[in-house]
Amino acid sequence: MSRAMPSRAGQISERVTWDPDEGADLRRRRAGAWVDRVLDRSAWLPPSERTLVESVFRDGRTAVEIARLSNADARRVRRRIRRAVDRAMSPRLAFVMTSRAAWSPTRRRIADLLVIEGLSMRGASDRLGVSYHTVRRHKDAIDALFAEASARSPRRGVA
Repeated sequence: MSRAMPSRAGQISERVTWDPDEGADLRRRRAGAWVDRVLDRSAWLPPSERTLVESVFRDGRTAVEIARLSNADARRVRRRIRRAVDRAMSPRLAFVMTSRAAWSPTRRRIADLLVIEGLSMRGASDRLGVSYHTVRRHKDAIDALFAEASARSPRRGVA
């Protein structure tokens, strides 16, 4: 389909062709470097979320295709993708992954559940069998360490 486009002076300047198949695809095209970074950082995510992110960004599947294959709602799949990518790209995840080796086993497990898996404090408390207070105390310590590292770092965040 082609149509004439008026210029600023109101005169027809050139004919622009429009491919309806290409125009109907409203997915945003991402820069290659950003996609590579998402795929690299997705290695830190749990296997189910890593597979989801790789299906979208490496294999080129749409959320609708993934939803159809997994017999799930497309909105739920989009939400999972968005949350996984947000978590993978967050400076907090990079901080946890680079700093966790020096932490106590309890703090490490809590950081894994809160930051890497994205669980709530209540969910982490239930999964680990520790009190909500313990989870909150370790989360506050992780937040303080992250804030200190962010203040020292010249860039946004740590990584």
